[in-house]
Amino acid sequence: MENLHFIRDEMLVHVPVCTHADPKRILVIGGCDNIRNELGKYSIFEEIVHLDAEGAVASLGALGTKNFDVAIVADDRFGGDREFWIELTKLLDAKGLVSAPMSNLILAQERAETELKTLGAIYRIVMPYRYEREGDLVSSYMVLASRFYHPTADLNLQRADLTDGYRYYNSDIAVAAFQTPTFVNQRYLGIIKR
Repeated sequence: MENLHFIRDEMLVHVPVCTHADPKRILVIGGCDNIRNELGKYSIFEEIVHLDAEGAVASLGALGTKNFDVAIVADDRFGGDREFWIELTKLLDAKGLVSAPMSNLILAQERAETELKTLGAIYRIVMPYRYEREGDLVSSYMVLASRFYHPTADLNLQRADLTDGYRYYNSDIAVAAFQTPTFVNQRYLGIIKR
């Protein structure tokens, strides 16, 4: 079977970029060349800043007063790290949003709850979304946290469907990825912020 790691990279990048109305300044923490390649599919950005995940909190503080529209956290070590999220949020525009990997809502409920609560204390909208992980094709999860934009209500259909080069992502996937089973909705009632 083909290496399907590109699914994760597309979902980390395109979900937030196609949610924000006018993403000009992008911050990427961690990740690989594939993240850069996915961002390269757009000609709308004015600035893209990449930070290494190692020492990210100090690196965020060193950025000073920079202001970003979208942050893409491509490393799973920050889930419940409140200090990291506070430092990152200081760099986001008032309408800024962030995407990040998170723990599995079904298989790691306590960790997922901690991560969602940490983000929920900072952001008005905190919504997990699914993607198929390579290997066994089990659903894995990411989260979109936003101060303003809603990932399904504010989806930019033109950007989501007319940008060249997607292999997995499209507007239908963008909406469907946020659907969760009833028992998950009940388990995280009041924690997932829609």
